[in-house]
Amino acid sequence: PTAIQQGRKLEEIGVAHFEEPLPQYDLRGLRQVVDALDCAVSTGEQETSAWRFRDLIDLSNPDILQPDILNVGGLSEIVRVYEMAVSDNKVIMPHSPSVGVNSVASLHAYSTVTNAVRPHEFSEEFTGPAERVASLFVDPIIPENGVIKLPDRPGFGLEFDEAELERAIIA
Repeated sequence: PTAIQQGRKLEEIGVAHFEEPLPQYDLRGLRQVVDALDCAVSTGEQETSAWRFRDLIDLSNPDILQPDILNVGGLSEIVRVYEMAVSDNKVIMPHSPSVGVNSVASLHAYSTVTNAVRPHEFSEEFTGPAERVASLFVDPIIPENGVIKLPDRPGFGLEFDEAELERAIIA
């Protein structure tokens, strides 16, 4: 009931979606929240496999899925989640609260999703300024005006600057 009450307050002020209103293990409770609210409910950043997302979709029916490439098990597993989400007509908004290799990998995977309508989440809170992280790469990929252009170089398009990496290592 508390999550539903909070969600209704968020609806009153026009919040677009209510992120992770309950602990990730409370699938039945989440279904109650989803059914009670008009605003979109998003969840999934802590799920660890495509199978967990299958249960999440079937038991809770959230509006938006937020898989995190590190938590879900990497590139292959996040692609499985995306395929499942597309087949179930679920909106995807990837969770990747840092800048660097994991976010670039997540973006590459997300670029293949046919119904990719929500922005990819980024935050400098955990890694520091994008420019500092970018200094670790020869030809960095950093957001410009809220947009990241994916490179067409091999792999994820990143090459470490060995000298900068050596300086960044804490012994």
